[in-house]
Amino acid sequence: MHTVKPLTNTRTFLLWLVLFCPVAAWIGWQDHADRRERFLQDTSIAQRMLSQKTVQHEAVLATLAALSHPPDPERLLPSLQPSMPQLLDLGFLRDGTWTGSLAAPPNFAATIEQARQLKRPVTQPLDEARYWLVAPSSWSLLLDARQLIPTADFPPSLATLTLDVGAGPLTLLARQSSASSLGWLIDLHKPLGAVSQPFPLHSWKRLTPSDWPWLEWLVWTVASCLLAAGTSVWQRTRADARRQQEEARLAAMTRLSTLGEMAAGIAHELNQPLTAILAQVRAAERLLDDEEERPAVRQALLASAGQARRAADIIQRMRELVQPSSPSPRTAVDPDALAASLLFLREQELARRGIRLTWRNASPGERPLGDRVALEQILHNLVQNAADATSTRNIGLSGGVEDSGYVFSVSDDGPGIPADALPRLFEPFYTTRPHGMGLGLTLCETLAGAMDGRISVRNLEPRGACFTLRLPLAGADA
Repeated sequence: MHTVKPLTNTRTFLLWLVLFCPVAAWIGWQDHADRRERFLQDTSIAQRMLSQKTVQHEAVLATLAALSHPPDPERLLPSLQPSMPQLLDLGFLRDGTWTGSLAAPPNFAATIEQARQLKRPVTQPLDEARYWLVAPSSWSLLLDARQLIPTADFPPSLATLTLDVGAGPLTLLARQSSASSLGWLIDLHKPLGAVSQPFPLHSWKRLTPSDWPWLEWLVWTVASCLLAAGTSVWQRTRADARRQQEEARLAAMTRLSTLGEMAAGIAHELNQPLTAILAQVRAAERLLDDEEERPAVRQALLASAGQARRAADIIQRMRELVQPSSPSPRTAVDPDALAASLLFLREQELARRGIRLTWRNASPGERPLGDRVALEQILHNLVQNAADATSTRNIGLSGGVEDSGYVFSVSDDGPGIPADALPRLFEPFYTTRPHGMGLGLTLCETLAGAMDGRISVRNLEPRGACFTLRLPLAGADA
């Protein structure tokens, strides 16, 4: 029988590791994936915000170029700066002369020529933050990239943003120290969406230990500890239950062995008195003188002799079971004769208790293969159990061929067997009767197994129980 070994402390710890590590790794990976996805989304939001500002520059230049009488740049600049704080200056060529608050962009003539060839504005950087945006119409905007978006307007998940307007990276956002090197680095390069100002935007962030999912890991640590501890307790409880079951089984086997020794001694001691009783009954049968009482006395003596003979056979069978030697030969048994013997021995006794015993042979001429004495003992016990059931009034004994085997059935109309008792009926020393020993059905199962048979039980509807004995069919192997 398989034994259940309780988990030791070391095995419990290993079980906890097996539970904790894969799920903790999955939690960390999922948290990293979520943070990366949020970082990519927020970087895209920042890129769109900056792109809208740069596209706005192109729109302003296109509007200024469409004016037939452009205003003076010094008067126009104050009206644009409230909505465009990044605008530092603007100007254009009027009659070949630069008009603006500040000096013209460097290499202005070459830049205008380049813009006219490309048919779009071009940029001319002054330093890492400031640059001129020159249109083919000669209108030019001096812009400061540091003022494109206020720092507070960037999404909160972003850490560092740089923008290169042509003279080196410009830091737009610095929420994380560059000295931090512990953790996972996530970054994204993405250009702005304006055709004239496709400045490279670089966003990066390092997931430091402060960003790791400590709370989720703590919750899973507690949960996995509880699971491992619960499994250990369940294993120990199961092992204790199995140990108690084994101890009960060994105790039952010990009691059964003791009973076997007692049965062997009883068989030896009672065999001779039973033989003497049988001889005396037969002598009394021969000495009957009263003609009028002779039939009734003869019938009683015949029944007594049959009972005594059967008791001797049963005791002999118990001896053979306790001290097994060679198995008894199995022969084809006549079921009608077997039933007639049982009816002869039990019919009158049951009738006095108001119980009717009947026999039905569904397969006349067919015979089971078995030991007649053992069959008598099994059927006698089954009929006795049915008679002992409360409110039983009818006991039906039947026999017939089913599925290439011969089946005896003993059924009654009593209250049936409780559902919790059905699985344990054939256990040694288990009984539902107050004064029962719990060995009758165990002995029946042993006798049936010795004949390659099988005994089972089920409840009937609406009431009653049915015991079934299945035996090999004589001649089935031929």
